[in-house]
Amino acid sequence: MSSWASRLGLKLGALYEVVVTTSGVDGKPHAAAMGVRLLKRGLFQMRSYGETRTLTNLRATGLGCLNIVRSCEVFFNCLFNPEALSFDSSSVAPRLKGADGWVFFKVLSVEPRGGYYVVTCSPTDFEFRRVKPKPICRAESSLLEALIHSTRLDLYRSMGDEKLNELYKLIEHHIGIVERTGWPELKSMARRLASHIGLS
Repeated sequence: MSSWASRLGLKLGALYEVVVTTSGVDGKPHAAAMGVRLLKRGLFQMRSYGETRTLTNLRATGLGCLNIVRSCEVFFNCLFNPEALSFDSSSVAPRLKGADGWVFFKVLSVEPRGGYYVVTCSPTDFEFRRVKPKPICRAESSLLEALIHSTRLDLYRSMGDEKLNELYKLIEHHIGIVERTGWPELKSMARRLASHIGLS
């Protein structure tokens, strides 16, 4: 595994939530919350659902930056309050000020897949403010949610089928997130849980 991915403790195949910063030909920085999936040899992929500004910028310049952040406020601001974001544009691609780490990258390919595009990238440089910043992977919290909800099954059985079915649907929802975004060990635990409570 590459040094940048090892430093972050990334797992092959897992989907991590980051902020991707780019700039267009006009030089104006842009930020978007996106999921990135680690591939072999340190490459990674992300999906663009439609002709987004991020995709347009990546096609125009071929460069971007993964910003490692833990604050949900930053993700919120990307979507609803972009003027609150601060950028440093002194590198090959803009980066978010205050992020825990940055991974600069170049685009290797953009492939259309029905209603979305798969963008394959290769890191070119990285810098971390903390010894080991930890990017967000929704699979971890979803597995925890599924486990916690499973401890309530006996109680919900006494409340009737409707309440019990609601709880099973909630657990199934979280197991589905683990299947889509987790790495093999987490998926294995989620499947064992599903089997144990009769969902598989």
